[in-house]
Amino acid sequence: MVILMRIDERMLHGQVALTWVNDVHPEAILIANDEAAENDMAKLAFKMAKPDGVKLAIKSIDDGAKLLNHPHAQKIRIFVIVRTLADAVRLVRQTEEIHRVNIGGIRKRENSRSFSSGIFLTEEDLVNLKELHEKVDYLEFRMIPNESKIDYEKLLK
Repeated sequence: MVILMRIDERMLHGQVALTWVNDVHPEAILIANDEAAENDMAKLAFKMAKPDGVKLAIKSIDDGAKLLNHPHAQKIRIFVIVRTLADAVRLVRQTEEIHRVNIGGIRKRENSRSFSSGIFLTEEDLVNLKELHEKVDYLEFRMIPNESKIDYEKLLK
């Protein structure tokens, strides 16, 4: 069962490996991103950042959805990490297993504006965010677990 999906451009790094893993207590982490699934150097870095005692799978979005839809996945506490809002939308379109979403680090880019600390969104991101909000039960913004949660409705006001 998916306990949380996090959107973070850096995917699995120290902050996620320590704070989020300690907060959600997963048995496995799924990194779902097409580029990461094909990049051996990224895979090696993620394996090094992975906390002890937690399994790690690095899959494309499509293969990640297949993994989440497999009956065996219902028996495992899975923490899903994707790089972008577009990745998140593609994944939730293919599985009904994702109910809670946390949006963390999305860097400043051309034509983006700040919505929260460390979260910069473009117009395309806002379209994806709206669709994501419609498909999941809960959507929040925060970098680390001990920060106050900012929910979707509050952020866009």
